[in-house]
Amino acid sequence: MSKKGKVLVVDDDAGLCQLYKLTLEQEGYEVFTANQGEEGLSRAVELKPELILLDIMMPMIHGLNVLDILKATPETKDIKIIVLSALSDEDTMNKAKEFGASDYIVKSQATMAEVMERIAGILEKK
Repeated sequence: MSKKGKVLVVDDDAGLCQLYKLTLEQEGYEVFTANQGEEGLSRAVELKPELILLDIMMPMIHGLNVLDILKATPETKDIKIIVLSALSDEDTMNKAKEFGASDYIVKSQATMAEVMERIAGILEKK
């Protein structure tokens, strides 16, 4: 099966990371995970994925800071980033968009199928 592209999942919930990894791999993506922001930053530079699924509420480095750093770093500025968060307030959503997120998905309001659709849609626009 040909790979559709590299995806990095950055979330402090290891179970959720595994769930997305398995689901994305079944769809033909090459998937990597990171369980906190710092690891996500270093893996993004090292792997240069086409897309990052990024949680916001993580220990150490807040997800919005990770997003801001990724978009300000020449090696990672063009990576598509979907924020996948439990936070549903307008302020956080607007900040994520301002910082350069391609999309913002509220975890409790999206099914796995919808998340997969959004990922495919963003990667097809490349």
